[in-house]
Amino acid sequence: MKNKRGAIGIIIFFTVIMMVLVLGFMGTMIWSVLDIASDEITPIMEEIGMVDNTNVSEASEITFGVVNGFVQSIPWLLALTYVMALVFCLVFVFLAGYNPHPAFSAFFLGLMVLLIFLCVIMSNMYQDIYTGDDEIATRLQEQTIMSYMILHSPFIMAIIAIIGGILMFGMQSVNKEGGGGGI
Repeated sequence: MKNKRGAIGIIIFFTVIMMVLVLGFMGTMIWSVLDIASDEITPIMEEIGMVDNTNVSEASEITFGVVNGFVQSIPWLLALTYVMALVFCLVFVFLAGYNPHPAFSAFFLGLMVLLIFLCVIMSNMYQDIYTGDDEIATRLQEQTIMSYMILHSPFIMAIIAIIGGILMFGMQSVNKEGGGGGI
């Protein structure tokens, strides 16, 4: 029985990295919209006052105040999740011990170039929105970590892909000697 090592691990690796990039971009945009809405709705709801026998302002301080506090902490949670997802990509490659045939190195490089093109496109789109003078641009400028990660994503993702390639293709000698992680 031959040991057939295909390219599915390489495809999964790049798919996950691309999904992390797109979800990070979408997350920052969604947070910006939520932050704008939260900043507009919360003061209005807290100033309503009494409606019949109910103090709506007090109830809205409890509900909208908590939601507004959570919305204000989302940038740090989003940045932490983004970094952890990128680290997980590398840890997964190491733990799975996936070691493709060396003939797939050209396929790996092709997907790496595709990843860098996607990063450049996402980075340029983000920069166009980030450098604007509207309300969303100010919200994006408040997100220093995610803005840095997305604006510099071509370099960051290239480094992660290179490290992933070293782990994938360089682990063949380690796995043959009996060390390393994975299967």
